[in-house]
Amino acid sequence: MPKKTFFNLPSEKKEKIIEAVYDLFIENDYEDVNIRRITNKVDISIGSFYQYFQDKDNLYLYLLSEIEKKIYAQQKEISGQFLMYDNLVAIENICTPKEIKFNRTWYNVPVEVMMKFYFGKYSKEMNSIVWDELVELEKDGKIKSDLEIDFIFHIYVTSMFNILMYFRDNNITDENKKLEIKNKFYRKWFINSILDGNNIY
Repeated sequence: MPKKTFFNLPSEKKEKIIEAVYDLFIENDYEDVNIRRITNKVDISIGSFYQYFQDKDNLYLYLLSEIEKKIYAQQKEISGQFLMYDNLVAIENICTPKEIKFNRTWYNVPVEVMMKFYFGKYSKEMNSIVWDELVELEKDGKIKSDLEIDFIFHIYVTSMFNILMYFRDNNITDENKKLEIKNKFYRKWFINSILDGNNIY
């Protein structure tokens, strides 16, 4: 997460930093973006950068998680649920064109950065909606009795990393194909594996 000094900035300055950083990562490979390029683009000192963020990964992962949380929240608001929804809300109806382009840079970042995300605090925070739904499902007796929701949540979160590795290993780049694969896994296999067949919606 960014440091408190970043959150204390005026909204206009925060937006200027975010928009400029979007542009950098959209226009360049992740490895080619460094702190100096960021500070030059945003017109801040290197010292100021480190007052706002721990490092480049910290900045990138924060921006990515904010977009993902926005998508999750909108899906939840429209469908009333996230895990169990029937119809996906198109990302174009949720995010700006620039947010969508930035979000898609995720498929090309170094594996170590992905691991920081999926096996760290960002993913847990981003997927808090999923956690809340699992708690409700368990409370309503809809989760299989021999499954712990801590375990289910861990599998849900870390499976995203494995799906990304599958896309890379098999050179799957088509966005619709990626979405189809993810939806089949989560809506068919994952949900059916955790729900008590005698007590489903």
